[in-house]
Amino acid sequence: MGSPYLNSDESIILSTHNILIDAAISEVILTNRRLLIVDSGNVRFQHKEMSFAAIETVTTMESSSGDPVISLAVFAKSGGTKPMQLVFSQQPRSLRTGERDEWAQKIKEQVGLLPEGTAPEYVDFSDDEEKELKKLIEAGGAPAKTEDKNLPASSGPRSKTSLSSRQPPASAAPGKKMLIATTAIIVVILLIAGAAFIYPAFISPKTSVPLPPVTPEPTTIATIVPVTTVVITAEPTPVPVITPVQTPGSQPVAVITSQPQTGIPGNGVWVRIVYDGGYIGTIGAGGRLREVSGTGGQFYHIPAASTDIVGISIQKLDTAGLPMTVELFNNGKMIKDKTIMTPKGTLVMSVDLKTV
Repeated sequence: MGSPYLNSDESIILSTHNILIDAAISEVILTNRRLLIVDSGNVRFQHKEMSFAAIETVTTMESSSGDPVISLAVFAKSGGTKPMQLVFSQQPRSLRTGERDEWAQKIKEQVGLLPEGTAPEYVDFSDDEEKELKKLIEAGGAPAKTEDKNLPASSGPRSKTSLSSRQPPASAAPGKKMLIATTAIIVVILLIAGAAFIYPAFISPKTSVPLPPVTPEPTTIATIVPVTTVVITAEPTPVPVITPVQTPGSQPVAVITSQPQTGIPGNGVWVRIVYDGGYIGTIGAGGRLREVSGTGGQFYHIPAASTDIVGISIQKLDTAGLPMTVELFNNGKMIKDKTIMTPKGTLVMSVDLKTV
């Protein structure tokens, strides 16, 4: 892999390794001019670089496996923005949350130093993917599997092994012998079981004993049927959530459908997502994000202080070119709205409540 060269007026601010980006283990370098991403898994790949003018928002979160994550909303050449996640893969008994927070703060500072009125730069993600796939095919390798995202980061020497050098282990042939031996044992067990069915006269006294305990089991299943009463408890839950707005933890669908009938909530910070298709994403304030999903026009309450920064990232789940709109309300007044029409596009919004 070609190593990136620094310009005469360029200096390194931060650098780290074992960062998962699109299932590839990478090294990331932050300078005062750009963000450099170097693939550690294939020596034939060139490095990637990203200007600060291509980054719209910087959000911190955690992955499903508990690893710290920085989510960048990057301007895409195809239109809209595309999320790029930098996963700080953690070794056992090691925490990288502090490192994640330091990186997020430094990137925000560099984006904030851009002169006012700087035109955004757009990244052609499809062109990068085609070039990398072509180079990977020429190298005789294979694309990385998606399940590698959940694997822990390996040590330095192992992470630099090329894809083309990953050969099957030499123990494949003994594995076939083990499979044949296991199959023979299973056949013997099946023959013994078949002999038991051929002579039911010897087994009938034993089979008659377990029959009585089988009868009470259907009775327990019959008692489980009244679980439908749980649905009754789920119906009244939207009623108390509508009257006291201070319950941000519960977001049932019943509350969301009733909000358009009662109008815009008068107190607190609320997000309304309007889209005829399905969507999924994250909303929150002060770095505390939670996942949302649904369809149609729905309200979501965000617990936030007057000095917090509200972060919103919503992605369309279909390929239709219909408009999706996200509106942000504070104490009954709409303070910002945004609309996208890109198929399977992602709408990203960041609002500082101090400036509202």
